[in-house]
Amino acid sequence: MTRLAKSLHAPATRHVVSRSRWLGCFIAAALLAGLCGFAAWVMGSAGSPLVRSVVFVALWGSAAGLAWRFWFRLPQGTLDWDGLHWSLIQGSGMPVAGELVVHTDFQSFLLVQLHAIDGRTAWLCLERMGREDGWAALRRAVYSRPKPEPRADGMFLCPAR
Repeated sequence: MTRLAKSLHAPATRHVVSRSRWLGCFIAAALLAGLCGFAAWVMGSAGSPLVRSVVFVALWGSAAGLAWRFWFRLPQGTLDWDGLHWSLIQGSGMPVAGELVVHTDFQSFLLVQLHAIDGRTAWLCLERMGREDGWAALRRAVYSRPKPEPRADGMFLCPAR
């Protein structure tokens, strides 16, 4: 294997996954901004504010409930990269293995989706916490290619990405 090919493979790494405080703050700020915008709209418009208030409270309450449910149900556990596969280990349950897809990268925050082998998907908000070298290893693993798998005949097979 050439030196360049070796450099494209990240070593095994492990990252603790928890509910993102940044995402929680963003959701709370968006809900607060919606509430303030509604207050300004009701104060500045003519007509009966009661109907608008009832409709808004129903819509805003639904949005707030769905946002809280999304944030509260974010997976927690350990995300493992063994050099070939990603797996999410939650509590004492079976690990969920699959492919990791990056949707948003803000250098210290990654929004990724784990597409499990069985068809399930899980959204993960990964944040830099703890040691700096651990975050760098995770980022290398997220963007690296899997190591080739050895076949029975001695040749190597790269998994499809």
